[in-house]
Amino acid sequence: MRKKREIFLLDKFPYILFGIILIFSLIVFLPIRSCMPLNFFSGAQEETENELEYSIFISSPTNNKIFSFINQNETVPVEIKAKEVENTDYTIKLLINDNEIKSFTSPPYEYNWNPGSSGEYEMIAQLVDGNGNIISSSNKVSFTVEYEFETAEEDTIISIDVEEKKAKILSQSIFRSQNTIPAGVPLFSYKCYIPPVIDGIFQEWDRFESFTAFEPTVKKENYTTHTDISGTFYSCWDDDNFYFVVQVVDDVPNQKYTGNQLNKGDSITIVFDTELEEDMQIPFYSSDDYQIDFSPGNFSDIFAESFMKWPSSAPPRGVNVASIKLANGYLLEVSIPWYNFPNYIPNDEDVLGFTISILDTDNLDSTEVVISSSKIFDFNNVSTLGTIVLLDAGNIQID
Repeated sequence: MRKKREIFLLDKFPYILFGIILIFSLIVFLPIRSCMPLNFFSGAQEETENELEYSIFISSPTNNKIFSFINQNETVPVEIKAKEVENTDYTIKLLINDNEIKSFTSPPYEYNWNPGSSGEYEMIAQLVDGNGNIISSSNKVSFTVEYEFETAEEDTIISIDVEEKKAKILSQSIFRSQNTIPAGVPLFSYKCYIPPVIDGIFQEWDRFESFTAFEPTVKKENYTTHTDISGTFYSCWDDDNFYFVVQVVDDVPNQKYTGNQLNKGDSITIVFDTELEEDMQIPFYSSDDYQIDFSPGNFSDIFAESFMKWPSSAPPRGVNVASIKLANGYLLEVSIPWYNFPNYIPNDEDVLGFTISILDTDNLDSTEVVISSSKIFDFNNVSTLGTIVLLDAGNIQID
């Protein structure tokens, strides 16, 4: 008779271990299975593009920002940050108050928006596919635009006789009225009986006419607001010199150039056409045209200076330049001897082609934007010049 084999607990260990593993696996698997899509284990796959996380974010303007503008050329700077969008066929649409104002198909997603009127605005960006389906939306940004237009007050009304003299000159003169700001009204430069001291002090100029209505002319798509770049210009003249001062508002001063390269940095350019009536149809520079550049320096190791770009391509003779650094920009004061303009002698009621331009560089290596005293301006085209009138209004510097 065969003896019955005894079964010990150790002999059942493999079965017990298998059971424990199976139970543990079920405990772990079932919760994970409930989180998986139904087709995860079926072998089917969704398109990977739909699984990507697209995100767009408006970083400028910031929420609840108030823009205080003083002219119609100022803009709201828009910047959109985007993730995982660059290599797709999607479009980013920018909407303000539910109206599309701009679309982007490639970076950079930046735009300067001109609102045109005061008001409260809400901005949002949308990522849209080729069928117009919205894939993703950005944050909403609310902001306010307030226009504070400066009234055209005549700070220096000398007398009724002078105003009549101005009107007579305008009625009898030929000039490019479409280029002046405002249209048809040139700059007036009064004769001074006491020459201003070129020392960078602004107060002695308050008897002369000022000009503040500079408009963006070169690279004007980069112009944003008057706090970025703007200016106040005064001028006067006598038998020996032309004098001017300009107070420049510039949020990022930058001048590291000198000599014939100085207009690559923050600088001032003036252009004269001393035979305006004869040159009305001539766009190129001639012997009676003059372009001079001025640098405020960097108020450290680069000093204020001037350079005549045309016709001599050399520093002008006897020019006196003074500059002062201000909290929000700089002030430049200049005297230019008339002998730098050969064959021209200044006279009362002379009507000259003229534009003064302010060049702004910010942190770039060349000019970012130019604002001018004429509606249009081209460094190489004198037909874009505005107009200045030399006027003897008597000794306006005494009470």
